[in-house]
Amino acid sequence: MEDKLTGLEGHPGYAAPRYSRGLRTTVALLEAGRRLLRERTLEQVSIQEICAHAGVTTGAFYSRFEGKESYFKALQALALEMLSKGMAERLAQLDARRPPLEDAVHTLARDSRIWTYRNAGVLRASLVARATTGEDPVRQLNRQYMADLAARLARLHPAGASPDLEQRIRFAHQALAGTLLYALINRESTFSLSDRRLDREMARAFLLYVA
Repeated sequence: MEDKLTGLEGHPGYAAPRYSRGLRTTVALLEAGRRLLRERTLEQVSIQEICAHAGVTTGAFYSRFEGKESYFKALQALALEMLSKGMAERLAQLDARRPPLEDAVHTLARDSRIWTYRNAGVLRASLVARATTGEDPVRQLNRQYMADLAARLARLHPAGASPDLEQRIRFAHQALAGTLLYALINRESTFSLSDRRLDREMARAFLLYVA
């Protein structure tokens, strides 16, 4: 995560550390929050608990974040940065290598599950925040990505690209995202986010629909 903290520079309510020790402390605080949010809601997690799990003082927390809201926004920003980077890399790979459609869909399913699993707690907290604030940065990022991805996957289809095929690919991607959302909310679902079999089943459903 340390390399990605540059994405927080200029972030409201966040003061970037000047030295490597401060950077390590900041990383520890952010990692503590990500772990705690896997099992608890944002309201249930206190700043004192975050600091205790990170092994730092509350003073160290407040020297970097104005409060819990700015801290959570920082967690969101890092998750979105990771997602945006992964999306850009996936599109670039499709442009450069043009792999078989089946391979591209399996990669999409795997990478999407892994990102959701790694950021599960932050995403659940984001869903709760969305209900009160209406903010949904993941959805905003996904809209353009779905359009860009559909066009590229359509070109890989043996039947050739068409507007109808792109529409079917968009729906298949929406179904994939819905499956991940279900697993995110229902932790006891048949296929959890930590289950690698979910990659195979999502890819299979995607390919059957667009075949």
